[in-house]
Amino acid sequence: MKKAIFLFSFVFLCLSSLGIAQEYLEEVQACHYLEQGKIDEALLLLNRKIKRYPYNYDCHLYVGLAYYLKGDFEKSLDILQKVEFETEKLEKAKGTMAAGKKLESFGQEDVFLAEGGGVVFSKEIKGILKFALGMLYRKNKNYENARKRFSDALKYNYPEIEARKQLCMTYSYLKDYKKAQSELERILEKTQRDDSLIFMEGFLSYGLKDEALALECFSKVSSSLVAAKHNLALVYYNKGDHQKALSVWEEISAQFPDDVDSLKNSGRAYFHLGQKEKAQEQFDKMGLKIKVEKYSPKKIPLMLEDFFVDVVFDFQCK
Repeated sequence: MKKAIFLFSFVFLCLSSLGIAQEYLEEVQACHYLEQGKIDEALLLLNRKIKRYPYNYDCHLYVGLAYYLKGDFEKSLDILQKVEFETEKLEKAKGTMAAGKKLESFGQEDVFLAEGGGVVFSKEIKGILKFALGMLYRKNKNYENARKRFSDALKYNYPEIEARKQLCMTYSYLKDYKKAQSELERILEKTQRDDSLIFMEGFLSYGLKDEALALECFSKVSSSLVAAKHNLALVYYNKGDHQKALSVWEEISAQFPDDVDSLKNSGRAYFHLGQKEKAQEQFDKMGLKIKVEKYSPKKIPLMLEDFFVDVVFDFQCK
């Protein structure tokens, strides 16, 4: 008799587990749809599941990511902020689930927390939530919030190289060049230098007063990156070597006649070389109705090219 009861209980538990697994397969399928770029298919599946389980936060997370991929960043941010708020609230007060407390952020005031798929949020995918929020905050130039989310993404084991690239860029916008360089060094320990990383090395070296290394880095990639060529000229200009700066800007102008920065800055270089008329001529070409001496500072900030704005998410599907 005891063996029969045990066997019945075991089979019941297995079937229950299978049911939960099958239920959760909808999120997994939707996640794979997002990986494949099938955004509308993913949204159809997710919204159908959310009607049954309004507080399945895995589903809401994937919906937010879907709108990110669609380019609706405002809607994506709104959804992902709510996911972050509610899941963190649940972590702080886990007992509210058993009590059936309402959570109202998604406008479902008449729905209580339910069991069996009603409230789901897997800690292992928290990394992509934090990373996506970091990207959205960075797009809005909210760099401090972006920095925090990218740091959190690392804590939740989001792919390290991608998270550190975003942290490096975010610290650069915050002008915290020391921390940005620290992130870059960690990246370079685990991957090869490409042109974008060499550019960042040059930019951060200059921010940390290492002109020689900045010149070396920008020279190395100046043939492939116009921004590096501009920065090479700017470093020469800022250290008072206006002739070298002018030569570089003239090279850029020859290749890209409509490049406004090279025209403007070559005019400034002419001015500092004592060729005021030539300088004014450059300004006149651009339609700048301003005296060249009032628009030719001794130093000009370097360009920060954003090489990491387009990302391929690691959706971390189960």
